[in-house]
Amino acid sequence: MDNIDFGDLNYLAILVAVVFNQLLGAFWYGTFAKPWMAETGMTQEDIEAMKGTPRQWYPYVIAIVLAIVFTLGLALLVQGMEADNAGEGLGLGVLAAVGFVVTSHGVNYAFEGRSLKLLAINSGYPLISYAVIGIVLAVWT
Repeated sequence: MDNIDFGDLNYLAILVAVVFNQLLGAFWYGTFAKPWMAETGMTQEDIEAMKGTPRQWYPYVIAIVLAIVFTLGLALLVQGMEADNAGEGLGLGVLAAVGFVVTSHGVNYAFEGRSLKLLAINSGYPLISYAVIGIVLAVWT
């Protein structure tokens, strides 16, 4: 733990990574909107009913806050492991996504009776995001 220092993190890289994460999420769920809605049982009418309510904007606030949290965590992992090249950053990003996100989703989805298709949609986004963010954090020191 001697290698972990919040003061030594590249906060500009973290900010760029959070913005990237949000843009990727918009693209990802825009691309997979119809299958995601079908798998979750959400309809266009449900989305229309959210307009003008906190349910319309609240998820975005939570998404940004949690993106900051996981990006800080990944930045500390990259720092602590002394990753300083694209391959190491990619490896740590994929390890974090598969080791924590995909496995947690998989367990929850199994007990909730959710489909593998929904697991792939909801886990594919963080897998790509963490991988790219790992690279950014490792090379942008």
